Amino acid sequence: MKHFLFHTSFFAVAIFCSASLYAQNRNVQFDSVCQGLTAHAVTSGNFTQVKTSPSINRELKSSGDYIFSNEGIVWNTQRPFSSVLAITNSSIIQTLPDGSSSVIDGSNNQIFVNIAGSLSSLFSGNRTLLESNFYVKFLSTSSSWKMILTPKDSTIASALQSIVLTGKSVSEQSSLDSMLIEEVSGNSVYYAFKNQVYKEELSDAEKAFFIAK
Repeated sequence: MKHFLFHTSFFAVAIFCSASLYAQNRNVQFDSVCQGLTAHAVTSGNFTQVKTSPSINRELKSSGDYIFSNEGIVWNTQRPFSSVLAITNSSIIQTLPDGSSSVIDGSNNQIFVNIAGSLSSLFSGNRTLLESNFYVKFLSTSSSWKMILTPKDSTIASALQSIVLTGKSVSEQSSLDSMLIEEVSGNSVYYAFKNQVYKEELSDAEKAFFIAK
């Protein structure tokens, strides 16, 4: 369960608004990025995922569409095969090409609860809850930013080494462009995000991803 969660549900699990920044000017810039990233209720676009594992010495690539919202996250993978994964605050719903779905209940798993709670906080702008689970180092230039997140929770830290996020911030508009998840095992997962579209609510078709069939 833990291995599965770290490869799928950590999309932005604790992406922003976590922790101790070291100078006031950085804090202002950090808050500005947070506000820009949470300015819209729904963000969608295309993703490319690259998994790397020292044990097999190869890269595994996949791609498709994503949705980030306060309802949760959707990974609509199209290549190399079709599948849909919806991650909510309490469960993971996987839908296969034949329309069948399965649900994993994470409500009794403390790791999942911490991750899902951070995810919810991300889209609601609640940095207090995120700060309880992660440290953040924030770096920036006039037009780009980088966050390095490390877990405070010892159980999460036993599997997850860090999450590195990069993006752009221009004229109060912020975007998340990439995420690198590094595990203690040496495995890593890299996401590249592009063609972002912003809106204020999910369509009926998008809401259906969060309903088990």
